[in-house]
Amino acid sequence: MKQLFVSTAKLALFTTTLLTIGCATMFKPTTHRPIQVYADQLESSIYLDDEKVSESFHLIEYPEKSDKKFNYRVEKNGFEPKSFVVEKKFNKFAYLNLLTFLFSPILFLIDHSNDALFVYKWPEENIKLEVNEKYKEKTDTSTYKQFESERAKLKNTKGLIVFNAHVTGVLVKDSDGNQYDIKSAPFLFMPGNFEVQSKFYTTFKKGSYQHTYTAKTPITSKLTLQPATSIAVCTDYDNAKNTTTHTLIPSGKPNPYLASDTILRSFDITRYCPKSIFLEKVNP
Repeated sequence: MKQLFVSTAKLALFTTTLLTIGCATMFKPTTHRPIQVYADQLESSIYLDDEKVSESFHLIEYPEKSDKKFNYRVEKNGFEPKSFVVEKKFNKFAYLNLLTFLFSPILFLIDHSNDALFVYKWPEENIKLEVNEKYKEKTDTSTYKQFESERAKLKNTKGLIVFNAHVTGVLVKDSDGNQYDIKSAPFLFMPGNFEVQSKFYTTFKKGSYQHTYTAKTPITSKLTLQPATSIAVCTDYDNAKNTTTHTLIPSGKPNPYLASDTILRSFDITRYCPKSIFLEKVNP
């Protein structure tokens, strides 16, 4: 009897919750994320509504209660440009409203009023361009010239150094000898020359066992950080030599769009790190 009462209470609570917010509304933290566009080829120009807004990466905070369409174009010398539209589409989570049968029309209306019935969709993968050696980006447009003009003003703008996930013992040293223990979190620095140190580390569960791999010694690499740019220090492991390896991935020339600390921290340049050959072997 007690178990029946508990089950009934849970069902009543679930039904009340649905009638209050709707199924799609419950998933707003998942669906209402910032719109993020990544070009597969670094330093590709990103145009929004025919205006050059960035290179490599662009972000729009999720537009609440808006039906605006965002017309993107990604282009780079030597590649065929690619255009796509970011717009609202029916939210698949709203289909869960049909589980309530009788109340589903009310729930669809609730989701609609909460801006959850239709949500923005955008490419989750990097926008990859096909090779076209004859293509050249137009440099005589006002929007291109304005972007270059803004680029020239970035001399004293901070840049970002970030390490990928498979790492421990992270240390950054600037040209003055100052050392920074930044762990794996992104850290902003003034432009200059740096030494970065880390060693490979990973842990994962495979079957019923927890596997952990840690390199014995760290590796040090030198890099130059430009203003309003990001550099990924991709740490990996060479099993044959039993050593940590570094692959440095710079975002390219100073980017006016990355002059904002918030935007720069949002730019996940580690997604350009090469796949770990070691991890593909031990944890495919």
